[in-house]
Amino acid sequence: MVSCAPARVHPVSMPFTVIAGTFRVVGQTPAGNPSGFEPDGDSVQFRPADPGLLDKLLVLDRPVRLTSIGSTQLRMEGIDALEIHFAGSHQPRPLADHGRDVLMDQLGLEPISYREPGRTRVQPPAVNDGQPGWIASRSLDVHGRPVAWVFPGLPPQPDGTEVFLDDALAAASANHAQLATGAAYPLFYDTLFASLRAVLADAAVGAQQRKDGLWAQDATLTGVDGSTAAALEQGGVIAPKLFRRLVEFHGDTGRDLGEFILWLATEKPEQVVDLDDDANFTHLDNLIEVAADQVRMTRPPHRLVIVSAK
Repeated sequence: MVSCAPARVHPVSMPFTVIAGTFRVVGQTPAGNPSGFEPDGDSVQFRPADPGLLDKLLVLDRPVRLTSIGSTQLRMEGIDALEIHFAGSHQPRPLADHGRDVLMDQLGLEPISYREPGRTRVQPPAVNDGQPGWIASRSLDVHGRPVAWVFPGLPPQPDGTEVFLDDALAAASANHAQLATGAAYPLFYDTLFASLRAVLADAAVGAQQRKDGLWAQDATLTGVDGSTAAALEQGGVIAPKLFRRLVEFHGDTGRDLGEFILWLATEKPEQVVDLDDDANFTHLDNLIEVAADQVRMTRPPHRLVIVSAK
């Protein structure tokens, strides 16, 4: 159930930088012609009003990169939407498109048309491109994207100030709304404060119990045909992290699914905290089962915390 506890500030957390700007779905080519971006259900281009504020964010590996219109791709904290385009593959559509469309609507960017045949890239013009919004961020991820809590509208404090997220502010974010409506899965890293993680987990569990959105078809714990990337495109309504690892595994054709767990342990070792096992450390490969052509996770996504690359 979604928590009804009074809003509280989390004193052990650190402040986030408020960065105001606009959400963008159309950029431009080197020649200055309009060119659509490829938004999805957990990421969107954001153009800060003061790009210098991005320099305040902690750099883990790569610095932030700006497009020709001065925007940068965000990585929304705590959520993972069904993949529309990953390594030439995708999760079942139109369900994957739904997560993207819900986010675009939250941010005031609809209506949006997408280019055929793939319908992943925005087809200009987009009449509501450049809607105002703001982010609360502390750091970049390893790819140089701001890890962000995302909000439509104007910020509650001046641009560049620092803010502590309480329950009420976190619940007003697009991150929370994506989980509360079943438009995305939870995906928690150890850089996310535990108290804020709980706010997002409550939202995800509520949507799961109601079978909202993707939860009506979710097979993360029950299992899907993971024998080929084509099979996953048809039925792979599973935690996107598992989907991505399976697609990478099938990148070398001819592999048998029975080799997946060993491949995961050796090629993609990923340490996680298992909240259902006294918060012990383990590895993702220990929480996956394969039987014949079926693959599943043995823990729900909201009960795992990924140990981030630092």
